[in-house]
Parts: sequence; C-alpha cells; structure tokens
Amino acid sequence: MSYKLQITSYTFSVIRRLFASECHLFCKRKRNLCAFCFLLILNSFSQTDPPLRIELESAKDQQDYKFAPLGDQGVAVFYQSAILSLDTAQWVFIHYDTNLVRTNLFKLKIPNLCQYFAADLYNNKLFLYLQKPAYKKDSLKNYLLEWNLMTNDFQLYNLINYKLPHFSSIKVADDNLFIVINETNAKSIVFYNYKTHSKQVTQFTNEEITSLESFCIDTLKKTTCFCMFLKNKQGSWAELFITDYSGNIQQHSTLPFSSDLIFNSAKIAIVGLDSILLCGGYSSVKDKKTKGSYSGIYSLLYHKNKFSDISTYSFGALLEKDSGLNIKLLEEQNLTMNAHITQNNGHIFVITDVFYPEYQYYSSPSFRYYGYYGYDSPTQSFEGFRFLYSSILELNKKGVFLNEWFFPIQNVLTKSFYNLVNLYQDEEENTLFFYVSKNEIISQLMNGKNILGPQSTIPIELTYKTDILEYSSNIYMQHWYNNSFLVSGYQYIKNSQRGSGKGKRYVFFLNKLICE
Repeated sequence: MSYKLQITSYTFSVIRRLFASECHLFCKRKRNLCAFCFLLILNSFSQTDPPLRIELESAKDQQDYKFAPLGDQGVAVFYQSAILSLDTAQWVFIHYDTNLVRTNLFKLKIPNLCQYFAADLYNNKLFLYLQKPAYKKDSLKNYLLEWNLMTNDFQLYNLINYKLPHFSSIKVADDNLFIVINETNAKSIVFYNYKTHSKQVTQFTNEEITSLESFCIDTLKKTTCFCMFLKNKQGSWAELFITDYSGNIQQHSTLPFSSDLIFNSAKIAIVGLDSILLCGGYSSVKDKKTKGSYSGIYSLLYHKNKFSDISTYSFGALLEKDSGLNIKLLEEQNLTMNAHITQNNGHIFVITDVFYPEYQYYSSPSFRYYGYYGYDSPTQSFEGFRFLYSSILELNKKGVFLNEWFFPIQNVLTKSFYNLVNLYQDEEENTLFFYVSKNEIISQLMNGKNILGPQSTIPIELTYKTDILEYSSNIYMQHWYNNSFLVSGYQYIKNSQRGSGKGKRYVFFLNKLICE
C-alpha cells in the first residue's frame, strides 16, 4: 500500500552568485605529492565574511533536527514542525546544494507520532525509515518514506507485514528493504519488498546468535552478505552468509577455526566479482584478559567459496614499534581498544582507538561510612573515557598489509563512548587523519610514512566573527563527497554586537570543509 503525500513546495532562486573567500592552512608540496590543506569556504551572501554554514534555530537544548548527506546532490535536513491533528503531523524537508544554499523546501503530512530512525541513499532516492509506536488502541506501525531527488516526488509506504519494534539499521536496493535487527534479545535480518510486501526473516540456525556483523549489498550480483556470530555449549564461532535479495541462501561458510584465537568482530568489504575481504578484531586465548577488548586485527580473504589463510596483526607488536608512547599510560589495567573498519580509495583501513575509563578518587569529610579500608575510605567518580591514541592499519584488496600509523589523541575525555578517529585518502594516497574534540578539528596529513604537515588544530567557524560559543553538543565530522566534509552538531552562541542577529541563540548547524 502506498500513496502520494500532500506537498507544498517552495523553490528559492539565488538572486546573486555566491562569492567565496577562503581560509587556508597550507602544507608544503613534496616532490610530485599533492599536499592537502583544510580550508573553510566562506560566502558573502547577506553576511560579512562568515563560513559556508547553515543554522537552524531550536528551543534550548532540544535536538530535533535530522539530516542526511546526499553526496554531490547536496544534503537534506528534515524535522517535525507542527502537529496538525490527533492523526497527522507536518514535517519539513529542506534540500541544500553542495554550497549549502537552500534550493527547495517541502511540507509533508505524515502520521502523527512517527519517529525517524535511519536513512539510506540509493539510485537518486533518499529513503527514511519511520516508526510510529503503539498508542492506545493503535498498534505499532513502520513506514518507509521515499524521496525521489530528481523529480521531488514523495511516497510513503506502510510496511504492513512488519510489526516488530526492534531495529538497528536499514539498506535499500531496487524495491527491497533490508532491516537489520541486532538488539540484545532480538537478532535477525528482515528481507522485505516494500511494494509487494513479501517478507522473509532469517531463520538460518538453531544456535544462539550473539551478533550480526556488517550487512552489505553487492548491487552487481544482486546479493547480500553478512557475518553471524553464534555460540552453544561447545563454544563460539562465526559464519559468512551470501543470499539473494529475497533472503535465499546462495553460499554459507564457517570462518576458519583456530585454537589460539577468537573472532570478536567482522567487517565485510566487497573487493572483486568473486572476492570478499573480512577484517576485524580477535582475541588470543592466552592473553584475552590482559589486552583490553581484543589482542589485534585479522584479515581473511574469501575468494570463489574458499577462505585464504588468516593474517594477524598483534597490538602488542605494534605498540613496541613506537617508543614515543607513554608507557605508564599503556600499563593502565583497564586499557581498552576498539576498532572500526572503513573503505577508502580502494583500500581497507582498520582504525583502532585506545582509551581507558578514568575515575577521580576522593574522600568526603561530610559523609562517613565504613568500607573495606575502614571509615572515610575513598569513593570514586567516573569522569569519562580518556583517549590516548589511534593505531591505523592500511590493507589492500587482498588483505595484504601496506602501512601503519600512530595518531596521538590530545586531551579527549568523553562520557559517551564512540569511534573517535576517522580518515580520508585521495587518489594519490595522501591520507588525512582527523577527529573532533569540543569545538576543534584536529588533523594530520601523511603519504605513506612521509609527513606532509604537522598535526594541526582549527576551530569550527561560527557565522559571525563576533560570535562567542558558550557550549556545543553532538559535534560530528564526516566525509561528504569527493574532498568535501560536513561538520554537524548543536551550539549555544552569544553575541552582543549590533547587526549580528540575536544576542543569544541555540542552533543546529552544518559547516562545509574542503580538503585540498
């Protein structure tokens, strides 16, 4: 069941061209290497020398805005703007081009109480997964909103055969919606055709599923692949599945068994017509308890239904190569390592952040109690996760080791754990490592082992030069398209200068940065 939504469209024409002034951080060129620099593209559209940036005001400390990068088609921002009736709400969808100039604004009527969970971009269409929780006599409902970016048509599909509340991520291909459920008590994959409403749920095993890893789609062969981690009384193991779009199994293989190591995670990279590269973390049985989350990184090539030999890269061996690390911190008993894996420029990068939970110990004279150490025994307060550095491994499509780097992390303490460091590599294999801390972007530029520029720190530019940032939250930086990046988040800003907008404002913002 599908139906056209009522749309009110406003198209804004740009009366004058956008002039740009550029703020450069220069790096020297070495031989034929194309060096990078971060530069904020600035515009003069009704403002005095601001960065290329959009702001949308919000009620203080509310975080209602959502956005989805659209590659070289720009970016979409959307939010619920009003409740029209008990059954209907109004949502606003704004399209910005790659210069963050607004090109279209649409007002849509959507069932009330719907919550946005995830998005996917496929074939010039943006898909948004919405869920309306059960309310009074109404049952739970799930929807897929399709926005055709070429025609600006919207369609809302009611997923009538899918009633589960659990959800982790989605992907879309052709008319198929793939819903990955990796909740604590519910782990499966739903193969759903949102036009015919045919559905199949993974029922591949009677064993306990501990996690689903790295669901991905091969659009050339029209297949999906993912890893499933299983366990029973005899032990634990991992299996690779390849299915068609309807969920029918085409290939099924168990990852090679080793008595010395345990697979902890698996990231799938499709690297050829009949080749899949699996990378992830492993634990050595002998030192699992002493090396944090896991002992190192493995790579494993699956080619024509066969696994290659396992290649392993031990964290212990990597640590010994860098004499500049703070050995005292590395001896922290609670030291933890967490890896994520990304593809860029045809290569595979394993980025491992090293951190530990930091506590502050104190005694309070106003509160006496009897503990293990007697009266006035010290209490502890969790301060957050202290990040130390990131170890980055670069592999080619066959899983062969190419490079390794250490990227130091300075003064990052956060109570919300996440993957901190990310990277971008251009066609000439210049590699930029970066992370965001508070209101600053920290970056380092390399080409192999050649340092193309020192580690640099630049602030996230505000709209006016006289703006003063009071605090920020949910700051995040991600690759957008080509060598362009988006920085997003919420900021509370004060400005006492006349002609610079409101004196105080709490905003959702997007900034564009270019790496050249």
